[in-house]
Amino acid sequence: NNNIANSSNVLTSANVAEENIENQLGEQNEENTNSIDSNLTDSNIIENANIDQSTIDAKNVDWNNEKLNIMFFYVGQADSSFIKLNDKCILIDAGNNGDGENIARFLKQSGINKIDYVIGTHCDEDHIGGIDEVINNLDIGQILMPAHGKQTANYKSVIKSAKNKGLKITNPSIGDKFYINDLEMNILSVQNNDDYSDNNSSIVTEIRYINNKFLFMGDAEKEIENMYKWPKVDVLKVGHHGSNTSSTESFLNQVKPTYSVIEVGKNNSYRLPNKYVIQRLENIGTTILRTDTKETSFWMTSDGNNIKVSEINLNLDSE
Repeated sequence: NNNIANSSNVLTSANVAEENIENQLGEQNEENTNSIDSNLTDSNIIENANIDQSTIDAKNVDWNNEKLNIMFFYVGQADSSFIKLNDKCILIDAGNNGDGENIARFLKQSGINKIDYVIGTHCDEDHIGGIDEVINNLDIGQILMPAHGKQTANYKSVIKSAKNKGLKITNPSIGDKFYINDLEMNILSVQNNDDYSDNNSSIVTEIRYINNKFLFMGDAEKEIENMYKWPKVDVLKVGHHGSNTSSTESFLNQVKPTYSVIEVGKNNSYRLPNKYVIQRLENIGTTILRTDTKETSFWMTSDGNNIKVSEINLNLDSE
């Protein structure tokens, strides 16, 4: 094995989306504060976790602090995570078609006009469907995507938007590193050929900030998890929306995250997250944070040693 340890509101139109995001930046949406459905796990927040027990309005998110900020957006049955340190930003995935416009609007209304690194983990619509609109609406530094999947319609849309802005897509390799001040971004896995499935071509990214580590798995499945030795991390963005294809016992026992974030849609047809994945996560004692339980986003801040988690009244789902 290679050793890489050292390496809410359904928005139905643009007008409705804009109105809803403005509402979320202003008055708190009552629907997003409903109690967790009884058929969902009650392990979303454990008592000893460093988590605000109340939901915060999106307007009260202070991006101008001196800490590392990570927000796991609720974009329905899709993925999107935003990272900010001082004036530098990273976006990992942008949800489905339609979500990108909502993400871009929220960021601009929050005073964020440029993203230094946009990472499209792989070619599936629920990860890169919104990236074209993010590119169209914000200043972009660099775009990172696997070479795999260029023939798909969503990938072609990203290529077109990038070309219109004079940007090229970079296909990163395992071991590539990118730096933003004290933040180090490591590419731990990516497959740039057609020997792997769409999911297993995912860019897997480790973010290191001083003594804290964050691991974003995209939709990587057990085939990828079994290929490497993995570092222990503080936060895991759980692979493949909590599907049983990912998050094996062996993998979880290596990464041993304090927090595990599952980006997943409420009442999704796939019945995710899978109950066996939840059980495996509970077995390692991690705090499980699910975006589907109240259709909310999660905001983490880190000083490099301590991580604070807040639940945010923010729904950017376009469906």
